[in-house]
Amino acid sequence: MSDIKTTHKVYVGIGSNIEPIAHIKKCIKSLKENFSNLQLSPIYESSSMGFDGPNFYNLAAFFETKNDLISLKKLLNDIETQNGRSLGEVKFSSRTLDIDILYYDDIIDEEKNIPRSEIIKFDFVLRPLYDLAPGHIHPNTRKTHNKMLADNIYQKMIIKRISLPLTV
Repeated sequence: MSDIKTTHKVYVGIGSNIEPIAHIKKCIKSLKENFSNLQLSPIYESSSMGFDGPNFYNLAAFFETKNDLISLKKLLNDIETQNGRSLGEVKFSSRTLDIDILYYDDIIDEEKNIPRSEIIKFDFVLRPLYDLAPGHIHPNTRKTHNKMLADNIYQKMIIKRISLPLTV
């Protein structure tokens, strides 16, 4: 067995509709402290889905990690909890912070919803991914983010792009 740890390429979706600017900034700070090569998309405002609530701010982030999928999920859950999220909340409800693993390398794991099914369903997930990596190929569809955006088959929920400078 090798002592060399593989570096994994990860894309996550980040969303908040409770004090979103404060929680997103704290999330980015935590991501920067824990992962290398952090890159961020612009932030988009989108309507809440499945419930009547404040609009969400959404973005995507790319980073590299040596964490396996299970320890990565735990670390991201810890960041959510540190930002006031209680795990086990109702599916469609307001969130202080929601971090979803969208891609973990090119792994396909339907049980863990990787790649995340919302990538091909909603513009507030796909558009930030496109901004980060237009040529990235989705391992299931075998289409680039650019092609999926051009296909125009997702639900449109983005209201506007938010001008909020984020530093990494």
